Amino acid sequence: MIVSMTGYGKAEGIFNNRKYMIEIRSLNNRFFETSFKLPRYISKRELEIKEIIREKIFRGKIYLSLNAESAEDDKILLKIDKDSLQQHLSLLKSLRKKLGTKEKIKINHILHFSEIFDVEPSEEISEEEFEFICGVLREALDDVLQMKRKEGGYIETDILQRIDFVDSENNQIKEIFKLNSDKIRSQLIEKVNKITADKQIINENRLEIELILIAERLDITEECLRLKSHLDYFRENVKSSAYSGRRLNFLLQEMNREANTIAAKSMDAVISQKVSVIKEELEKIREQLQNIE
Repeated sequence: MIVSMTGYGKAEGIFNNRKYMIEIRSLNNRFFETSFKLPRYISKRELEIKEIIREKIFRGKIYLSLNAESAEDDKILLKIDKDSLQQHLSLLKSLRKKLGTKEKIKINHILHFSEIFDVEPSEEISEEEFEFICGVLREALDDVLQMKRKEGGYIETDILQRIDFVDSENNQIKEIFKLNSDKIRSQLIEKVNKITADKQIINENRLEIELILIAERLDITEECLRLKSHLDYFRENVKSSAYSGRRLNFLLQEMNREANTIAAKSMDAVISQKVSVIKEELEKIREQLQNIE
């Protein structure tokens, strides 16, 4: 079953009066990439968090936000971000100079900038607490996967409908070609007769051989059969639990190649029109494949 690359999930839990809330968004991306927003005292465990996500999601851009709310009696540590403090002081000095005022910069001016303060738990989290956070993370991931599978189901239905349509058009092309084979041969003979003024000089056996060779070069039976084979294998892979997006893209390229060959060989306007319709459907399928994991 196809799984979409886009999804959203969240989960929360309380450990020793501290509430953890995790939100995850998954978006389309060619590779597996992550962007985390974590409290500083958890950021050192980022690699472990990333590995847990990678167990469930193989491709896409993953945005994770982990927020922690402490109870009133939870011990906290107030820290000053020295870099941020220096930046704000420089900004105030620049502003004072620009306004031409000699007023001194006071502490209460600095206190207005909450960005310079970091509020963190006073102690390192225990392994037990980190395991609890990982449990909340897995709950959020399950939420994401549920949405990804649901959207993937819609994509799968759309793709299979288009594959069935292409299959139908391919069958019609085969039937049209069978009905027109004798007509094509007659057209070739007629063209040869118009070109040669003196029919006496024509070797009938040689002409017959040449016409057969030309007819074989115009024969699209093999291309239609290969296209049918690719369609069946594509359909089988889409329904498989071990589908591969890379394999599906490869099969799509092969189907396009067969369609192009049919168009190049065909002398029938209706077949050419149907090939154009097939190529349009294959392009829509290609666009859908960009949305799957």
